[in-house]
Amino acid sequence: MLLCYQIALTAILGLIFFNAFHNLCVLKKPPTEGPLPDPPPLVSVLIPARNEGRNIARCVKSLLKQDYPRLEILVLDDGSTDQTAAIVEELAEAHPFLQLIPGRPLPPGWHGKAYACHQLSQAAKGSWLLFTDADTVHSPRSVSSVIRAALREKADLLTLLPYCITETFWEKVTLPLISFFFLSYLPLGLIAKSKEPLLSAALGPFMLFRRDFYFWIGGHEAVRQNIVEDMGLGRLVKKAGGRLVLMDGTDVVAVRFYHGWWEIWQGLSKSAFSAFGSSLLPFLGLLAFNCAIFIAPYGFLVGSLLRREATLTLCWLPLAQISIAWAIRLLLARRFRMSYAMAFLHPLTVLVGVLTSLNSVRWTLTGHGVVWKGRCYRFERSSFGH
Repeated sequence: MLLCYQIALTAILGLIFFNAFHNLCVLKKPPTEGPLPDPPPLVSVLIPARNEGRNIARCVKSLLKQDYPRLEILVLDDGSTDQTAAIVEELAEAHPFLQLIPGRPLPPGWHGKAYACHQLSQAAKGSWLLFTDADTVHSPRSVSSVIRAALREKADLLTLLPYCITETFWEKVTLPLISFFFLSYLPLGLIAKSKEPLLSAALGPFMLFRRDFYFWIGGHEAVRQNIVEDMGLGRLVKKAGGRLVLMDGTDVVAVRFYHGWWEIWQGLSKSAFSAFGSSLLPFLGLLAFNCAIFIAPYGFLVGSLLRREATLTLCWLPLAQISIAWAIRLLLARRFRMSYAMAFLHPLTVLVGVLTSLNSVRWTLTGHGVVWKGRCYRFERSSFGH
């Protein structure tokens, strides 16, 4: 039985490796050169900001340097208690296409980011709506690149895998989970082709919507209680028959998702369970599966050392499994410019993901609620995911 188990596990890892390799081959980058329509469509860049004083200036300044000729930049101050609004107001004095919008009080039944984005969409005039986060930094060709790509791909929603800025040890260990999940488990070639909502991927730091389609699916109001609103919107696009396109944005946008361990713990605990629709048994099954294929092989190796037996089941097949996992991580590190050294700490990466995921379940099921940006949300479980 143990031999069959180890062979099956090795085969599964081989399939994951093949899927990741294929995904890297089909994942396109938005074109940084090429013609634009004449006249180019107006693009509304929409930035929700709550206590983003450490990030907002860098984000907005990068957007003010865009080479795209028709742009409006709207920043919504979502009840910030720091210098966020003052920083944007100062920048807006010299740039008439930059506008600060004071946010309205959060009504019942909404989470903060969804309501901020909803208000931004109501004020936007562009035929394309680009929702981006305040902790992003954009290359000067960011907007022009994605407009070219969206028009070429006939996208209703175009979203990017950004370059992840990581500065602390725990950021370098944990944040590769994002690209690892999308590239290892999803068949990216089917995201734009398939109508199946489960085959969707969307990342909140960069989501470019065709305006008419955004309002057709109900916009952020349709995901007002979905803590992981980006994934919820991606699935709504697929349900409505729209075309969702995921691209490699590492050359055009960068984001520092979290600063240090505590923000990682809070951020992943906020989103992990909700991202999978808050379905307990499948979610726990997924966590157990990851432990089995990425952590357990090290346990078998320890057992082999303790017994001093270099057998196929205790040593060589687990070594093959570990090697395949390392190979996947090294492939992703090369493409997304992540630390090669951290690829060899993949079991620690998975362990952190599992622990934050279990905490996410605890928050949701025990009534603790989901805490983020100084707010606590206690929606019904059925509201957390779609």
